[in-house]
Amino acid sequence: MKRKLVLIIILAVMVISGASIGGYYWYQGANYIATDNARLAGDIYRVMPRIAGKINTLGIKVGDTVVADQIVGQQDITNLSNSLLDQATLRTPIGGTVIQTAAKVGEVVAPGQSVAMIVDKSALYVSADIDETKIKKIHVGQLVTFDVDTYGATEFQGRVTEIGQATASTFSLLPTTGSSGNFTKVTQRLNVKISIDDHKGLDLAPGMNASIKIHIKGE
Repeated sequence: MKRKLVLIIILAVMVISGASIGGYYWYQGANYIATDNARLAGDIYRVMPRIAGKINTLGIKVGDTVVADQIVGQQDITNLSNSLLDQATLRTPIGGTVIQTAAKVGEVVAPGQSVAMIVDKSALYVSADIDETKIKKIHVGQLVTFDVDTYGATEFQGRVTEIGQATASTFSLLPTTGSSGNFTKVTQRLNVKISIDDHKGLDLAPGMNASIKIHIKGE
């Protein structure tokens, strides 16, 4: 009798636990779309020369803060006509933080070549890839909560600002169609762009991994 009672209790606990777990996942699926396939991103601008020539000076390094149209370098002006002197000056296209330098003093650079890269960290956003089967539940303006791996459990908030109109594979260099006669359907993903309401005084940077939760109910 006692053994039967213990067995009944164990079965009851298992049923309740299973129901609780099932209820949790049902609630999460009904109210949120969550993914770890997300990262911080920002619009990157390049410092580029307007004429070909050797770099004589370059006064920036990674981590420096710059303002728009700041002079950060100078190319060799030897043998340049007066009309081209101003074009030998290297200027920043925007204000922000230098995240990469791609040239050194003494190197010869040409128009279109990147000398440095700058991002405005105050305008960072989250870039998330969402399964095509879930994208129909997402619309611009929905609340998003997320955390960034670098800062652990600190929760950030934002809003969906843009939903991709083509899957990531559309822009891939490798074809996704099966030319051999064998085809395995793979779930495609579309990119969703999410604003960041408040950096909370933390130094967020492009490329940091994030985990997001889009609130699809109650918004």
